[in-house]
Amino acid sequence: MGDISIVSILTRMLATATPLAIMGVGGLFGERAGIVNIGLDGDLLIGAFSAAIISYYTQSAWLGLLGAVVMCTLIALLHAYLCVTVKLDHVMSGLAVNILAANLTVYLLGALFNSKGNSPIVPQLQNVDIPLRSSLPYVGSMFRNVSVITCIAPFIVLLGWYLQKKTPAGMRVIAAGTNPAAARSVGINVERTQYLSVLFGGVCCGLAGAFLSISYMNMFVRNMSAGKGYIAIAAILCGNYDPVGVALASLFFGLVDGLQIALQGNSVIPSEFIQSIPYVLTIILVAVVMSRKDRSAGHRRLLKKKGVTSK
Repeated sequence: MGDISIVSILTRMLATATPLAIMGVGGLFGERAGIVNIGLDGDLLIGAFSAAIISYYTQSAWLGLLGAVVMCTLIALLHAYLCVTVKLDHVMSGLAVNILAANLTVYLLGALFNSKGNSPIVPQLQNVDIPLRSSLPYVGSMFRNVSVITCIAPFIVLLGWYLQKKTPAGMRVIAAGTNPAAARSVGINVERTQYLSVLFGGVCCGLAGAFLSISYMNMFVRNMSAGKGYIAIAAILCGNYDPVGVALASLFFGLVDGLQIALQGNSVIPSEFIQSIPYVLTIILVAVVMSRKDRSAGHRRLLKKKGVTSK
């Protein structure tokens, strides 16, 4: 495989990993706080649609980005209200968001633009060149004209890591999700912690959605989330609920996506099979990770029964 092919694969890896990592870091805080959100795919779709529509009518990509963050934060607020205050089943709430997003965006495309497929071309966020990229052999060109949101993504990962590992707020999030009763007994406001954790996820979904429609592309395309929200959930699981682990898992899924794009030119392998590779691999990895966790939990229970404690 030539250098150009390698660069194209790695460029695609960055493009795919960017929304996965941002969503994953945001989503894991809700998960850590005890609020499951399988509606990440719907949140991503709403963010992408909001960014494109607001950019189109204001002719400002930055206002589109802001609008996407606001809309996804409002959706996250609704999810938090239903799960924390109303005590609705988390899965039902997330599925409702996914169904709402898939149907509402199609309806609004038709109502606003008389189209069922895509929006008109909209203003894009500016791209930037990474400093010192020319000093990187072979892959330096992949850091040319990089999305500003891709540049922000590592800082979101580092922020997530710092909040989770180094701050009292991170400890409160973990306590609220692990043992809410014990957390309340030491003065932690569990409900407020859960609300803030889910809202942080909403902000991240807004950034990820804006990346799709006004950075990676310059329009909204029907169902352009393409299951990325579910892959982000898989990245959370494979990354062991750690922001850095989630980022690494996102890069891996991005690499697989880049490889399947490169293989689509192969006339021997059916294109349908190639396109399914990232999703099949996601299912396999999640199954392996969950199986290992179940075995580990079973081993700990067995040791506990025998009166042995693990260090």
